[in-house]
Amino acid sequence: MRLASVEVAIPKMLWKREFSIMCAPLSCQKRKRIGARFVCRWAMGLLLSAATLLAWAVVADAAERDADKGAARKRTTDELPQPVDVGGNELVTQDGVALKATFFPGSKGKESVPIILLHSWKGSRKEYIPLAPVLWQAGHAVLVPDLRGHGQSTSAGGGAIELSASKFGPGDFEQMVQFDMETLKSFLIKKNNAGELNIEKLCVIGAEMGASVALKWALLDWSWPQYPGIKQGQHVKALVLLSPERRFKGMNIEDALKNPLMNRFVSIFILFGNEEPKVLSQVKLMHSSLARLHPEPEEEQAERDKTLFLKALDTKAQGTRLFDPGLSLNVEQFIARFIQLRLVSKDYPWAETGKKASKSGAK
Repeated sequence: MRLASVEVAIPKMLWKREFSIMCAPLSCQKRKRIGARFVCRWAMGLLLSAATLLAWAVVADAAERDADKGAARKRTTDELPQPVDVGGNELVTQDGVALKATFFPGSKGKESVPIILLHSWKGSRKEYIPLAPVLWQAGHAVLVPDLRGHGQSTSAGGGAIELSASKFGPGDFEQMVQFDMETLKSFLIKKNNAGELNIEKLCVIGAEMGASVALKWALLDWSWPQYPGIKQGQHVKALVLLSPERRFKGMNIEDALKNPLMNRFVSIFILFGNEEPKVLSQVKLMHSSLARLHPEPEEEQAERDKTLFLKALDTKAQGTRLFDPGLSLNVEQFIARFIQLRLVSKDYPWAETGKKASKSGAK
């Protein structure tokens, strides 16, 4: 609705009544008083009509802008490749566990950043309902699995074995690292070789248990032996750790915190609620260990070269509970900015995995 489309409605009854009074046989002085009153009331009516017109125009323009924004958002979402559920033969691990996941395809082809989201213990991929669409709408390729024993990933051996996270010990969590994560990466490599994403920009986001799995698997990914002309591993370039724990049910991450392989080529972002003393203490120790591998760059080079980031949030909430909209912590935007800074803006050339490797590195 535009300004020109609104008609000014001058109150006709007002001026008609005053005009008829003025035309009656009255003394000159009285006629002047009535004339002045007519002009005053007519002017007030005109001002009132103009104010009404302006108010309606402002409301109409605001409504139109909101409608345009809504239509733009709808067009953007409609133009994105739609999310799909993945399972069956596509995500069966080497030890026979049938994983389930949701995949949000990227919209930038070979420039799409692949991201794996790992939930917490006894959780599921539903924990990432607030985050996954944000990353997807930014053009990234987002894979959100239920890890073994969680959500819909509770069967192995063709359905003969039922898995329950509540019964897991240290060995089961190690199998997540060894088998689940490699299966998920294999799925993404197929997408990479189809030109749908760039596996050289792989990011893993993990919450609590998922953070431990992410760290340990990133170290495994960087531990593959390298042979002339064939690149193995070294795909993980960024980690986002939500409320990580140094020891989760026997799963020790000390090696990953101190290993030189987790150096400046893997950027790390830690977010946590600082109102839980135990979590605060653990995160400080982890950050101190990682800081030895990620020295602070010179101030003028911080934007380009900084690889270790820490965000303490004023809340008791931890893990994926940091996404609670009622907390208004904007964690999704912090993560999106980190990915933009450390992956999207970096030069990691696309290559078909399994073929002769191209030289790549952050610049």
